[in-house]
Amino acid sequence: MTTAHPLPGGRTAVIGATGFIGSRLTAALTAGDPRVPAAFNRAVPPVADGRAAPGLAEADIVYFLAAGLSPILAERRPDLVEAERRLLIEVLDALAAAGRRPVFVLAGSGGAVYAPEVAPPYRETTPTRPDSAYGHAKLRLEHELFRRRDAVRAVVARLSNVYGPGQRPVRGFGVLPHWLRAAVRGEPVRVFGDPHVVRDYVHVDDVTRFLLALRTRIAGGRLPSVVNVGSGVPTSLSGLLDIVSEVTGGSVAVRWERGRSFDRQGNWLDVARADAEFGWRAAIPLAEGVRACWERVLDDAGRAASVPTSVSTL
Repeated sequence: MTTAHPLPGGRTAVIGATGFIGSRLTAALTAGDPRVPAAFNRAVPPVADGRAAPGLAEADIVYFLAAGLSPILAERRPDLVEAERRLLIEVLDALAAAGRRPVFVLAGSGGAVYAPEVAPPYRETTPTRPDSAYGHAKLRLEHELFRRRDAVRAVVARLSNVYGPGQRPVRGFGVLPHWLRAAVRGEPVRVFGDPHVVRDYVHVDDVTRFLLALRTRIAGGRLPSVVNVGSGVPTSLSGLLDIVSEVTGGSVAVRWERGRSFDRQGNWLDVARADAEFGWRAAIPLAEGVRACWERVLDDAGRAASVPTSVSTL
């Protein structure tokens, strides 16, 4: 878990504050700083009538964590891709009109934007050439942000495969919550494509710790425009399956499936820049993180089982 502590830096706004990453960051900010962050979500929009909402207009650092896309949605719902782009543009326009130039942190993708023909690990200097609708959508957001350097000090955090307790299974996204939910139900887990393909899994609390570290630099000084945020450790699907089997206390039945069009070949990130610039490296071992996820799944399943499904009246 992220430890609360006094945080340096100025006023903070979180867009996407109720999401998987945003809720962790908002909780850490609220616990560690008397200046409660301005929190925005679908119910509390950051922009109204073209004007930045209170809290956003005064922010010294803005975290844009409002991503609602998955690889499947990016392929099948171009309207949602455009809606996410429009939201980013509206926020940047509103900040420009407010006359401030805050640090603006965009959650990007480290697994979908780099050129697949280049051998990993991917550095920030690796050429970008997405080969999926999701990767194109993520890179387009980066381009929109960098076009507005007059309005903000832009930082893109290219995240690898983020996981952690409480992550909801979303179709086509986040293999671990799907596998653990199947395991708790006694169902086979579905493995798509080559089981030897590797990914870079990073715990959500480590990601939160990186986002907090960015606050130390908002008072001035140079900020890198792009930073990889991952474990830096390649883990194959078969290796992750071994960890899940060990954590759940037995062998896991597997259903092998063909690969999907949006699945990338092996990728993982070089995180040397995050270390050099911010003294950050992922600290939570994958087996430890998966165990915490499994314990949360068991707790949730136990609570669900204790709720009556019907009420009889006499």
